[in-house]
Amino acid sequence: MLNNIRTGIFAIATLFITAIVNAQQPAPPKALTDLMRLEGKWQGPATLNIDGKMYKFTYYADFKKTADGTGMYMDEWFSAPELGNMKGANLVGYNTNDSKVHWFSVDNFGTTHDHPGMWKSANHFFMQANEMQGKKKFIEKIDLNFKGDDTMDLLLVATLDGKEIERGTATFTRTK
Repeated sequence: MLNNIRTGIFAIATLFITAIVNAQQPAPPKALTDLMRLEGKWQGPATLNIDGKMYKFTYYADFKKTADGTGMYMDEWFSAPELGNMKGANLVGYNTNDSKVHWFSVDNFGTTHDHPGMWKSANHFFMQANEMQGKKKFIEKIDLNFKGDDTMDLLLVATLDGKEIERGTATFTRTK
């Protein structure tokens, strides 16, 4: 009798574990799967206007999927004689609590902030960072516009208390 009970419990436990293992994970949200088109290596000519001074350089970005495709990791870099070498790391994921993509950036120029974002159209992703710098409101708006599978335009506009302090543009081409 005790053996029958053990066998029954073992059978139920086996069925339960099999059901958990075979359960399908929910599909990632479209807002995130659409960003997966960024996967790969990108580069392109860029301009950066900081307080009226223009800089030109080649901008590089390398996007990789993370965590079984539930996010993206991006390395970014450029070298400009007057600005130096910028190296950044970004982690991109979808937050089910606010239904937004969050793009968290850290670089060696002092940037560390979150850019909540959303798709404005099938080819236009928009994100914005909002924070205080001292007692002044800093806003950074970034638009990514896809021009096909292997070309993308970037526009970055940063303001401090409503005054534009930085404007950057780049046209990226996928290299791999």
